[in-house]
Amino acid sequence: MRGFNRLSIQSKLMTMLLAVSIGSIVVIAYEGYRSGRSAIRSSVVERLVSVRASRANQIEEYFRGLRGEMKVLGNSPSTVAALKELSAAFTTVLGESKAIDSTRVGGLRQYYKDEFSPRLTENTGQSVNSDTFLPDSILARYLQYEYIVENANPIGEKQKLDDAGDGSNYSRLHARYHPIFRDIVKEFGYYDLFLINNDGNVVYSVFKESDFATSLLIGPYARASLADAYREAQKQNSGYVAISDFTFYAPSYGAPAAFMATPIYEGTALIGVLAIQVPIDEVNSVMTDNGQWRQSGLGETGETFLVGEDNTLRSDSRTLIESPNLYIQALRSLQVSEENIAQVNAMQTSVLNQTAVSEAVEKALEGKSGVETVTNYLGDRVISAYAPLDIRGVDWALIAEINEAEILLITLASLWLARAFLKPVNLLGEGFRQLSQGDQEVTVSILAEDELGELARSFNHMVKKNKKTSELVSRKTQETESLLLNMFPESVAKRLKRGKTQITDAADSVTVLFANVLNFQKLTQDLKPKKAIAILNEIVSALDDLTDTHGIEKIKTTGSEYLAVSGLSVARLDHAKRTIDFAIEAIRIVDQVNRAHGIDLRMRVGVHTGSVMAGTVGSQRLIYDVWGATVVTAHYVQSVARPVSIFVSKAVVNSLVDIYEFEPEGEIDGRDGEKVPIFQVKA
Repeated sequence: MRGFNRLSIQSKLMTMLLAVSIGSIVVIAYEGYRSGRSAIRSSVVERLVSVRASRANQIEEYFRGLRGEMKVLGNSPSTVAALKELSAAFTTVLGESKAIDSTRVGGLRQYYKDEFSPRLTENTGQSVNSDTFLPDSILARYLQYEYIVENANPIGEKQKLDDAGDGSNYSRLHARYHPIFRDIVKEFGYYDLFLINNDGNVVYSVFKESDFATSLLIGPYARASLADAYREAQKQNSGYVAISDFTFYAPSYGAPAAFMATPIYEGTALIGVLAIQVPIDEVNSVMTDNGQWRQSGLGETGETFLVGEDNTLRSDSRTLIESPNLYIQALRSLQVSEENIAQVNAMQTSVLNQTAVSEAVEKALEGKSGVETVTNYLGDRVISAYAPLDIRGVDWALIAEINEAEILLITLASLWLARAFLKPVNLLGEGFRQLSQGDQEVTVSILAEDELGELARSFNHMVKKNKKTSELVSRKTQETESLLLNMFPESVAKRLKRGKTQITDAADSVTVLFANVLNFQKLTQDLKPKKAIAILNEIVSALDDLTDTHGIEKIKTTGSEYLAVSGLSVARLDHAKRTIDFAIEAIRIVDQVNRAHGIDLRMRVGVHTGSVMAGTVGSQRLIYDVWGATVVTAHYVQSVARPVSIFVSKAVVNSLVDIYEFEPEGEIDGRDGEKVPIFQVKA
């Protein structure tokens, strides 16, 4: 300060001007850096959110595709025939072919000791006892010896053998069906495909790994993920697809494996389960975009990955794929155990081996979506865009992230082109823009305590109040719509919603169905009323879901009777076929409920085709009903039907004689005393 006082007035003025100039440059540079970094970060966040949404759609679509394929395969007559015939031949193979002698037992044990166990140990980094995996049953040992040990093809190519050549009926059938399923696995890209009978025996697999011919109820794989998927599928109706999450799977030498399974029915009888092993390579291909991270806009450090509910990865780490040594160094810096690192090295995958815990992962597994700055699984600070996945049967989170350090470098490189903006004004402008587009979650950061700060507070308060009002209106609207849909067919509910209270319909050609659940009165005597009603509600709910599938309109339930119509609100040329298909599935549903609860309910169904009138009646308690001779005749037909059968009128037979087989059941007295011929559907 003393030196400054000694300067001349001119020098003092120059010094002060220079100080002010330097200060201005510093302030401008700082504001430029801050606004530039924010703009670039926003751009990166938008890109991450876009990539996250794209990957989520791809992976969800992939599993939807698998479910669709499983449904088609599960309902294929070829699959039904293969499972039925192979199951029967499976149980008789020992009596038709060479017995399992000590030579074969010893040969199989030697295979597990010399080939299977060393390979499993090499892949997992853990020593195993080979006898642990030796099948318990003589039948399984025989088939494994013939199709694995005696199979001249090397491990990984055992699927090339069509016939073991032992002269058994099983091998004859295997030679017929194996090329078909082998082509299916190759075409659809599955890891493996299995046929499993009702006793839990894997009567067939394509790749003949160590789970072939074993029991999923007892033995080495009774607690494996394939067994979990099998047990879940066995409880379900036709068309349901169960899924088990990825776990280390010993028959595949410790590789991560997930399974999907669907029940196989012959008519109404469950005969077993079809299962596939989901290939982890396909999941990795989607999540890494085939290694094209830079082309996808993820720069040098960005990646997308999946995390399971156990907080371990379900897809591979980009760092492991691109720089394995760097990945291992990162694990050691995080003090990951050497045992775990050895397993990653041995298996060359981070799936199930890498833990991923962060605020982003936690929120995604809670069902939330958003963007956070967090420390990722390798200890780096990253911007993380997260969301849950909609895949029925698994609880997975999808994460898209990029290192903050990379954003900083981009910001510094872009500062030369950046300009300072009035951030509070921009934030308010952006807030109003998002609000105008319907974003009710938008909030504005309060960056100042001046008039702009007060305006930001008012904006946030307005958005919060507007959101509460919108949520209340939306909730009430949804409740009203849900109530209408529960009480009336969808087409009627839509007209009531538009304000039309008096509804009348007439149709010249519809099909009416009456279904009656028999023995329900006895059930109410055997069980507590609450339990009996719950079971009836389970059946009715399943029938309600089935109406949407088949294009049927539920009219009402009366006691244990269920009334439905096809072709009324929506004209359908195939209304009779839809109704019969619905009736067949309805009987299967009752059979499934019987198995699940250990009860003996029976359903009988009556169907008739003709003209009806329909409409709403009442004011305080509005109902929608149907009337006419067709309805009465359908009820008469149902009343004489035998349990677990579908009786129809001549009008139905005339419509479907080329599609279904019918058996005459005599005549009944109609409404006006006329004789009405009736027939039974031979489903």
